[in-house]
Amino acid sequence: MATKRVKTQAAAQTPADKAQALWLAGLGAVSIAQKQGETLFKNLIGEGKDFQTRASKLAKEIRTDAKSQLQGAVAPLKARAKYEIAKLGTSVQQGVAVVLDKLGIPSKADIEELTTRVSALSRQLKAK
Repeated sequence: MATKRVKTQAAAQTPADKAQALWLAGLGAVSIAQKQGETLFKNLIGEGKDFQTRASKLAKEIRTDAKSQLQGAVAPLKARAKYEIAKLGTSVQQGVAVVLDKLGIPSKADIEELTTRVSALSRQLKAK
């Protein structure tokens, strides 16, 4: 008989009763959300701060790694550029020296050599 009673009560539940139960369930959900909303909001703020700290730390690590990799890749290029510039400078100096020689203009070394020889001759003349 007990099973008949349960069936009878379930069958006796009208659409209005079902609507009333649904309404009460909705009110209960709103009440729980109000009670736990502030706690949930504070927890979300804490999680956000934690995530921001982790993301910032990761960004710094990535930046440091990228910087060291870039420096490692650029160092050989710098050395090569320095070598090529020095080589180019030497080539330009030699080219200018050839042109000046063809024009009959003495170089700095020629002038210094002549100055040394004149000084030596002057000493010899004074010594006599």
